[in-house]
Amino acid sequence: MAAEAPVKLWINAYEAPRVTGYHAHEDGQLFALREGLQVIETPAGRWVQPPGWIGWIAPRCAHAAHSFGATAGWSLHIDPAMAQALPAEPHVFATTPLMQGLVDRLTSLDASSMACEARRARLVGVLLDELAASARPSLHLPMPQDKRLVGMASALANDPASPDTIDQWADRIGMARRTLTRRFAIETGLSFAQWRQQARLLKAVELLSLGESVTAVALTVGYSSVSAFIEAFRKHFGCTPARFFDEGMALPQAKKKPA
Repeated sequence: MAAEAPVKLWINAYEAPRVTGYHAHEDGQLFALREGLQVIETPAGRWVQPPGWIGWIAPRCAHAAHSFGATAGWSLHIDPAMAQALPAEPHVFATTPLMQGLVDRLTSLDASSMACEARRARLVGVLLDELAASARPSLHLPMPQDKRLVGMASALANDPASPDTIDQWADRIGMARRTLTRRFAIETGLSFAQWRQQARLLKAVELLSLGESVTAVALTVGYSSVSAFIEAFRKHFGCTPARFFDEGMALPQAKKKPA
Protein backbone atom coordinates (compact mmCIF):
# COMPACT_ATOMS: atom_id res chain seq x y z
CA MET A 1 0.00 0.00 0.00
CA ALA A 2 1.36 3.44 -0.92
CA ALA A 3 2.22 5.78 1.96
CA GLU A 4 -0.16 8.66 2.57
CA ALA A 5 0.94 12.05 1.31
CA PRO A 6 2.54 14.17 4.09
CA VAL A 7 0.44 17.17 2.98
CA LYS A 8 -3.22 17.20 1.93
CA LEU A 9 -4.78 20.36 0.51
CA TRP A 10 -8.44 21.38 0.34
CA ILE A 11 -9.95 24.62 -0.93
CA ASN A 12 -13.46 25.21 0.36
CA ALA A 13 -16.35 27.65 0.18
CA TYR A 14 -19.43 27.68 2.44
CA GLU A 15 -22.43 29.93 1.92
CA ALA A 16 -23.65 29.85 5.53
CA PRO A 17 -22.03 30.15 8.98
CA ARG A 18 -20.82 26.89 10.47
CA VAL A 19 -20.44 25.67 14.07
CA THR A 20 -18.14 22.71 14.69
CA GLY A 21 -18.10 21.10 18.13
CA TYR A 22 -15.00 19.95 19.95
CA HIS A 23 -12.88 17.55 17.91
CA ALA A 24 -9.22 16.84 17.13
CA HIS A 25 -7.14 15.80 14.11
CA GLU A 26 -4.28 13.34 14.05
CA ASP A 27 -2.53 15.68 11.62
CA GLY A 28 -1.62 19.32 12.11
CA GLN A 29 -3.87 21.78 10.29
CA LEU A 30 -3.08 25.11 8.63
CA PHE A 31 -6.00 27.10 7.25
CA ALA A 32 -6.92 30.58 6.08
CA LEU A 33 -9.94 32.48 4.86
CA ARG A 34 -10.24 34.70 1.81
CA GLU A 35 -13.55 35.97 3.15
CA GLY A 36 -15.56 35.56 6.33
CA LEU A 37 -14.42 35.22 9.92
CA GLN A 38 -13.66 32.27 12.18
CA VAL A 39 -13.24 31.91 15.94
CA ILE A 40 -11.34 28.92 17.32
CA GLU A 41 -11.90 27.84 20.93
CA THR A 42 -10.18 25.51 23.38
CA PRO A 43 -10.59 25.39 27.16
CA ALA A 44 -7.48 27.61 27.31
CA GLY A 45 -8.84 30.47 25.21
CA ARG A 46 -10.23 31.92 22.00
CA TRP A 47 -8.41 32.77 18.78
CA VAL A 48 -9.92 35.18 16.25
CA GLN A 49 -9.06 34.52 12.59
CA PRO A 50 -9.88 37.36 10.19
CA PRO A 51 -9.49 37.07 6.41
CA GLY A 52 -5.92 36.65 5.20
CA TRP A 53 -4.45 35.44 8.49
CA ILE A 54 -3.20 31.84 8.75
CA GLY A 55 -4.60 29.66 11.52
CA TRP A 56 -2.83 26.68 13.07
CA ILE A 57 -4.16 23.71 15.05
CA ALA A 58 -1.59 21.25 16.42
CA PRO A 59 -2.07 17.48 16.04
CA ARG A 60 -4.53 16.02 18.58
CA CYS A 61 -5.42 19.47 19.95
CA ALA A 62 -9.12 19.41 20.86
CA HIS A 63 -10.85 22.53 19.57
CA ALA A 64 -14.17 23.96 18.42
CA ALA A 65 -14.79 26.45 15.61
CA HIS A 66 -17.46 29.00 14.75
CA SER A 67 -17.54 30.81 11.42
CA PHE A 68 -19.49 34.00 10.68
CA GLY A 69 -21.08 34.73 7.34
CA ALA A 70 -20.10 33.07 4.08
CA THR A 71 -16.52 31.77 4.15
CA ALA A 72 -14.00 30.71 1.53
CA GLY A 73 -10.40 29.66 1.89
CA TRP A 74 -7.96 26.75 2.07
CA SER A 75 -6.90 24.05 4.52
CA LEU A 76 -3.71 21.97 4.73
CA HIS A 77 -3.46 18.78 6.78
CA ILE A 78 0.17 18.12 7.62
CA ASP A 79 2.00 15.07 8.95
CA PRO A 80 2.91 15.74 12.63
CA ALA A 81 6.59 15.05 11.92
CA MET A 82 6.69 18.10 9.62
CA ALA A 83 5.17 20.55 12.08
CA GLN A 84 7.09 20.06 15.32
CA ALA A 85 8.40 23.65 15.31
CA LEU A 86 4.90 25.17 15.46
CA PRO A 87 3.05 25.88 18.74
CA ALA A 88 1.31 23.13 20.71
CA GLU A 89 -1.75 25.38 21.11
CA PRO A 90 -3.71 27.14 18.36
CA HIS A 91 -2.19 30.23 16.80
CA VAL A 92 -3.22 32.83 14.22
CA PHE A 93 -0.36 34.26 12.13
CA ALA A 94 -0.24 37.47 10.11
CA THR A 95 1.08 36.72 6.63
CA THR A 96 4.09 38.19 4.85
CA PRO A 97 4.67 38.59 1.09
CA LEU A 98 6.79 35.42 1.11
CA MET A 99 4.11 33.43 2.93
CA GLN A 100 1.51 34.72 0.50
CA GLY A 101 3.66 33.73 -2.48
CA LEU A 102 4.03 30.22 -1.07
CA VAL A 103 0.27 29.98 -0.54
CA ASP A 104 -0.38 31.17 -4.10
CA ARG A 105 1.92 28.51 -5.50
CA LEU A 106 0.51 25.77 -3.26
CA THR A 107 -3.07 26.50 -4.21
CA SER A 108 -2.19 26.63 -7.91
CA LEU A 109 -0.83 23.06 -7.94
CA ASP A 110 -3.05 20.22 -9.11
CA ALA A 111 -4.29 18.73 -5.84
CA SER A 112 -4.98 15.36 -7.47
CA SER A 113 -1.58 15.03 -9.18
CA MET A 114 0.82 12.52 -7.63
CA ALA A 115 3.66 14.33 -9.41
CA CYS A 116 2.94 17.48 -7.40
CA GLU A 117 3.13 15.83 -3.98
CA ALA A 118 6.89 16.20 -3.47
CA ARG A 119 6.82 19.79 -4.66
CA ARG A 120 3.88 20.57 -2.40
CA ALA A 121 5.72 19.10 0.60
CA ARG A 122 8.79 21.23 -0.12
CA LEU A 123 6.70 24.40 -0.39
CA VAL A 124 4.90 23.59 2.85
CA GLY A 125 8.26 23.02 4.54
CA VAL A 126 9.34 26.57 3.67
CA LEU A 127 5.96 27.93 4.80
CA LEU A 128 6.30 26.13 8.14
CA ASP A 129 9.81 27.57 8.60
CA GLU A 130 8.46 31.08 8.00
CA LEU A 131 5.56 30.60 10.39
CA ALA A 132 7.83 29.19 13.10
CA ALA A 133 10.08 32.26 12.78
CA SER A 134 7.17 34.70 13.00
CA ALA A 135 7.42 37.08 15.94
CA ARG A 136 3.91 38.52 15.62
CA PRO A 137 1.56 37.76 18.54
CA SER A 138 -1.46 35.57 17.96
CA LEU A 139 -4.99 37.00 18.00
CA HIS A 140 -5.62 35.19 21.28
CA LEU A 141 -7.79 35.79 24.32
CA PRO A 142 -6.65 33.48 27.17
CA MET A 143 -9.39 32.07 29.37
CA PRO A 144 -9.18 31.23 33.09
CA GLN A 145 -9.87 27.72 34.37
CA ASP A 146 -11.75 28.40 37.63
CA LYS A 147 -15.45 27.82 36.90
CA ARG A 148 -16.55 31.11 38.43
CA LEU A 149 -13.93 33.04 36.50
CA VAL A 150 -14.81 31.20 33.29
CA GLY A 151 -18.41 32.39 33.60
CA MET A 152 -17.30 35.96 34.16
CA ALA A 153 -14.76 35.89 31.33
CA SER A 154 -17.21 34.33 28.87
CA ALA A 155 -19.80 37.02 29.63
CA LEU A 156 -17.25 39.80 29.14
CA ALA A 157 -15.83 38.26 25.96
CA ASN A 158 -19.32 38.14 24.46
CA ASP A 159 -20.27 41.63 25.69
CA PRO A 160 -17.02 43.58 26.16
CA ALA A 161 -18.91 46.89 26.42
CA SER A 162 -20.41 45.82 29.75
CA PRO A 163 -19.72 48.60 32.29
CA ASP A 164 -19.65 46.27 35.31
CA THR A 165 -16.55 46.79 37.47
CA ILE A 166 -14.25 44.19 38.96
CA ASP A 167 -15.88 44.81 42.37
CA GLN A 168 -19.33 44.14 40.93
CA TRP A 169 -18.08 40.93 39.33
CA ALA A 170 -16.43 39.83 42.57
CA ASP A 171 -19.75 40.25 44.41
CA ARG A 172 -21.65 38.50 41.63
CA ILE A 173 -19.50 35.38 41.53
CA GLY A 174 -18.93 35.20 45.30
CA MET A 175 -15.18 35.78 45.32
CA ALA A 176 -13.13 38.32 47.25
CA ARG A 177 -11.78 41.08 45.00
CA ARG A 178 -8.19 40.33 45.97
CA THR A 179 -8.66 36.62 45.29
CA LEU A 180 -10.29 37.33 41.92
CA THR A 181 -7.47 39.68 40.92
CA ARG A 182 -4.71 37.27 41.93
CA ARG A 183 -6.28 34.11 40.52
CA PHE A 184 -7.31 35.76 37.25
CA ALA A 185 -3.75 36.99 36.64
CA ILE A 186 -2.28 33.56 37.44
CA GLU A 187 -4.68 31.71 35.15
CA THR A 188 -4.63 34.08 32.17
CA GLY A 189 -1.23 35.76 32.43
CA LEU A 190 -2.96 39.16 32.26
CA SER A 191 -4.42 41.57 34.78
CA PHE A 192 -8.19 42.00 34.71
CA ALA A 193 -7.80 45.41 33.03
CA GLN A 194 -5.35 44.09 30.42
CA TRP A 195 -7.57 41.10 29.67
CA ARG A 196 -10.66 43.27 29.35
CA GLN A 197 -8.95 45.55 26.86
CA GLN A 198 -7.74 42.55 24.87
CA ALA A 199 -11.29 41.15 24.83
CA ARG A 200 -12.58 44.49 23.51
CA LEU A 201 -9.94 44.70 20.80
CA LEU A 202 -10.41 41.12 19.61
CA LYS A 203 -14.18 41.65 19.50
CA ALA A 204 -13.41 44.76 17.44
CA VAL A 205 -11.42 42.64 14.98
CA GLU A 206 -14.43 40.31 14.65
CA LEU A 207 -16.80 43.19 13.93
CA LEU A 208 -14.43 44.95 11.54
CA SER A 209 -14.01 41.65 9.66
CA LEU A 210 -17.77 41.56 9.17
CA GLY A 211 -17.82 45.03 7.61
CA GLU A 212 -18.88 47.19 10.56
CA SER A 213 -17.67 50.81 10.51
CA VAL A 214 -14.91 51.94 12.85
CA THR A 215 -17.34 54.28 14.62
CA ALA A 216 -19.93 51.54 15.20
CA VAL A 217 -17.27 49.10 16.40
CA ALA A 218 -15.74 51.61 18.83
CA LEU A 219 -19.11 52.14 20.54
CA THR A 220 -20.11 48.47 20.42
CA VAL A 221 -16.99 47.29 22.25
CA GLY A 222 -17.23 49.96 24.94
CA TYR A 223 -15.02 52.91 24.01
CA SER A 224 -16.31 56.38 24.82
CA SER A 225 -14.91 57.90 21.64
CA VAL A 226 -13.67 56.78 18.23
CA SER A 227 -10.29 58.46 18.80
CA ALA A 228 -9.78 56.54 22.06
CA PHE A 229 -10.58 53.28 20.29
CA ILE A 230 -8.22 53.99 17.38
CA GLU A 231 -5.38 54.89 19.76
CA ALA A 232 -5.89 51.73 21.87
CA PHE A 233 -6.05 49.63 18.70
CA ARG A 234 -2.87 51.21 17.33
CA LYS A 235 -0.95 50.67 20.59
CA HIS A 236 -2.00 47.01 20.74
CA PHE A 237 -1.66 45.97 17.09
CA GLY A 238 0.86 48.49 15.82
CA CYS A 239 -1.50 49.92 13.19
CA THR A 240 -4.88 51.62 12.90
CA PRO A 241 -8.10 49.66 12.29
CA ALA A 242 -8.10 50.92 8.69
CA ARG A 243 -4.64 49.41 8.10
CA PHE A 244 -5.12 46.20 10.08
CA PHE A 245 -6.43 44.01 7.29
CA ASP A 246 -3.59 45.02 4.99
CA GLU A 247 -1.42 42.87 7.28
CA GLY A 248 -3.27 39.68 6.38
CA MET A 249 -3.18 40.28 2.60
CA ALA A 250 -5.62 38.84 0.07
CA LEU A 251 -5.94 35.11 -0.49
CA PRO A 252 -6.52 33.38 -3.81
CA GLN A 253 -10.04 32.86 -5.07
CA ALA A 254 -11.70 29.72 -3.70
CA LYS A 255 -11.95 26.68 -5.90
CA LYS A 256 -14.02 23.58 -5.53
CA LYS A 257 -12.85 20.98 -3.06
CA PRO A 258 -11.04 18.19 -4.94
CA ALA A 259 -12.88 14.92 -5.27
